[in-house]
Amino acid sequence: MARPAKLVTVYCEAVLEPLVIRELDRLGVVGYTVSDCRGRGQRGERGGQWRMSANVRIEVVCDPVTSERIAAALRPYEPDYGLLVVRGDVEVLN
Repeated sequence: MARPAKLVTVYCEAVLEPLVIRELDRLGVVGYTVSDCRGRGQRGERGGQWRMSANVRIEVVCDPVTSERIAAALRPYEPDYGLLVVRGDVEVLN
């Protein structure tokens, strides 16, 4: 039977990956997926040809309270880095 959950997706500069993972660990998140990604946004195009211009996508399936905590923990990084946090409703099927 499906159970409701939240999918939090963090799009950020690759240099932030260890900081984001540290925050997730601090919050008790036990599972996440990290993928390299590229694209264009408010801060320009990120091609990912070299690590300093690369982006990553970090996805977490969690409960609503944890999703709020993740967003709050990452908010201080927003002014200085390319960072976008999105949240959506999902159903966990297994």
